[in-house]
Amino acid sequence: MYATALLACSCVATAMAPPRLARRRFIGAATSFVPGVAVGANLPSDNGAKGDQRGTVTALVPIVRVASGIAQASRAVQAGKLQDAQKALDAIPVAEKPFKRLFDEYSEPVSYKQKYKDSNAFVVYYTQGFDGAGRPGIEAPDAKEERQTRQYGYRNDAWAAVDDARAEVKYCIEEKAETTELGSMLKRASAALDGYLGLAPSSDVAAARAKL
Repeated sequence: MYATALLACSCVATAMAPPRLARRRFIGAATSFVPGVAVGANLPSDNGAKGDQRGTVTALVPIVRVASGIAQASRAVQAGKLQDAQKALDAIPVAEKPFKRLFDEYSEPVSYKQKYKDSNAFVVYYTQGFDGAGRPGIEAPDAKEERQTRQYGYRNDAWAAVDDARAEVKYCIEEKAETTELGSMLKRASAALDGYLGLAPSSDVAAARAKL
C-alpha cells in the first residue's frame, strides 16, 4: 500500500511537470518499485573499463575531450546557436556505460578494503572497524580511497548533468524554449568536470589538453 501511495503521488507530480520531464519522471516512478531495478550503488558497477592505462595522460585525454565538448556547448548556447550546442553534446558518449567507462579507465580502482567494507557493512559497523590488535581500523582514512570516492562522485554528477543537457537542448530547439535551464545544466556538468580534473596532476591535465 505504501508503494502504491508513493507511486500515486509521483504520478500527480508527473502530470504537473513540464512535458520534457514528465516521461522521465513517470518511468522512474514506475520502475522504482520493481524488485531488482533499484539497487545499491555504494561502489561503481562494472562497465568494462580495463584500467590498463590508469592514471596516465593517455587515459585522461578522453575526459579532457568531454570537458572541451561541454565548454563548446556552453559557448554555443550563449551565442544562441543551439544546433551547434547539440552537435557538441552529441560528440560525447550518449549512453551511460561508455560515458562512465571513460572516467573509470583513469580513476583510482576500488580497493579490496572498500569491497570488504561494502559487502560487510554490518560487521564493520558493529566492530567499529576493528581489524586486529595493533592494526589500524578498517575505516581509518585512506588517501586513495578518498580520491576514488570523489572521482566516482564527480563522474556521476557529470553524467547526470550531460544527460539532462542533451535532452534539454533538444527540447529548446523543438519548442523554441528559453535556454536558462540548459545553461544551468551545462554549468553543473562543467563544475563536475572541473572537480574531477582538479584531482589529477595539473601537468597531466595540460598534457592531455595539448593532445586534443
